Amino acid sequence: MNRRILMFALAAALPVGAQGVPHDDVHEHDRVFQRASELVPWCKAEAEAHFVGRGETTYQWTSSYHDRGNVLHVEGKLRVEGADIGVHCRIARGAREQYATIEISDPRA
Repeated sequence: MNRRILMFALAAALPVGAQGVPHDDVHEHDRVFQRASELVPWCKAEAEAHFVGRGETTYQWTSSYHDRGNVLHVEGKLRVEGADIGVHCRIARGAREQYATIEISDPRA
């Protein structure tokens, strides 16, 4: 009897996604990008987080954005510890944030 109670308690403590809720519901709060300009803040934040996570200081951010077909692009540059680092982000129009990609071109690496 105690074993059944323990199993029930463990099942109740599992995250919602682990209890059989469809995977898409987990990402219901992701942003959906329709315009390239909407991708700019995401791209900047992700690039800064990459370097801050490594203990490096970031400075200026500059960028431009454009659409090419159904793909949204951001070409950015971030100043990190005195070096200019190229950043390219892209995502399909109408896609959720989880599908965005970022490429960082760090000449120091």
